[in-house]
Amino acid sequence: MPDFFYDISAYSLAIYFGLIAITAVLLGIFVVKPVLRILIGTGPEFNQTISYATSGFSLFYGLLLGLLTVAAYQNSERVKAGIMAEATTLGSLYADMKSYPEPLRSEMQAMLRDYVLFTIYKDWPAHRKGEVMDGGFNRTGAMRQKLASFEPKTKGQEILHTEVISAFQNFAGARQRRLTGTITEIPTVLWYAVLVGAAINVLLLVLFRIRLAQQFALGAITTVFLGVILAVIVTLDKPLRGESGLDPNPLVLLWERAMVWDEPLN
Repeated sequence: MPDFFYDISAYSLAIYFGLIAITAVLLGIFVVKPVLRILIGTGPEFNQTISYATSGFSLFYGLLLGLLTVAAYQNSERVKAGIMAEATTLGSLYADMKSYPEPLRSEMQAMLRDYVLFTIYKDWPAHRKGEVMDGGFNRTGAMRQKLASFEPKTKGQEILHTEVISAFQNFAGARQRRLTGTITEIPTVLWYAVLVGAAINVLLLVLFRIRLAQQFALGAITTVFLGVILAVIVTLDKPLRGESGLDPNPLVLLWERAMVWDEPLN
């Protein structure tokens, strides 16, 4: 699917797809149907034959659309769960840093605050364009090195440090799940199958021998709904892309509830 589709809001995309569907029906009725009548002819059982073909095609095409919708939704939910897990583990790490001695405590908390602000105001706008900035990787690596340099001096510090290292690994995994939202997408070959199927669907609808008004109404209702389904799949296809992408609300909430109070005034 062309990239510019992902930059359109879900509401506008549904309208555009609906208009394209109605246009396709009109072209099918007034351009394609007369040509096909000449090529394949008609007969007393023509509508019944088309009905059989439509039933079989609709079964397989509907199954394809259903599976793609579920797959896109699951991808979106997986990325959303990664965002929630990232914010949760960051909150735990930030709270655990209060048990560390200085200067590590202040340095790590400052690095965590910097990471959250960078993710919200730099990384997320890049995600809207399907990109990932290197600053997040650099900040994560710096925090990992800072934690690795700490040498526990008591049994309590050793236990705490082990738990913090484990939490940091969980944070890194959750962050990676979030980043997959910039590259997760339905394979191009499946989009080809969907678009070819949509064209065949319109073709079969306009082949029926019925009154013009009835045929237009039937075709418009069916294809507009098809357009809405395609708009939903496109919106869910790349969970972080465009206006309809997932928001960094869990990270914003973490900043406002736990971190902003420790930020230096100047």
